[in-house]
Amino acid sequence: MAEKTSGSINQADEIQSQLNQAFKELDEIRNTRQSITDPNSLEGAERAILKATDKIAALMTALKIQQAIDSDELREKADELVQAMPEKLKNQGRRPVSIRTSRGTAITVAAPYFSRKNKKDKRKKKKKK
Repeated sequence: MAEKTSGSINQADEIQSQLNQAFKELDEIRNTRQSITDPNSLEGAERAILKATDKIAALMTALKIQQAIDSDELREKADELVQAMPEKLKNQGRRPVSIRTSRGTAITVAAPYFSRKNKKDKRKKKKKK
């Protein structure tokens, strides 16, 4: 099994922690007795439920994406792609990447970042007179 970087493990743990907090918030909504006596109070309750469930859906999506990024299979495919490139690429480590879900919520995952290797300019610069 390939070694996992601490950045990706920390990101997955952070997402899991946020997900646990979101489940607690949803449980609080579920366990709170709410008096719904008019359309406005019903709409407010529905909005709170939708907000909480959308947050859970976004965090679960982020967790699944992070797990996929951290998988050995994807890492091997990324290595193959980098090796197949005509220019040499340098692994800059993991960087936060924002993704907008289909429901419109922005999530952040840690993904590998590659850049072109710097080639030193071997041409001599002409002096201007």
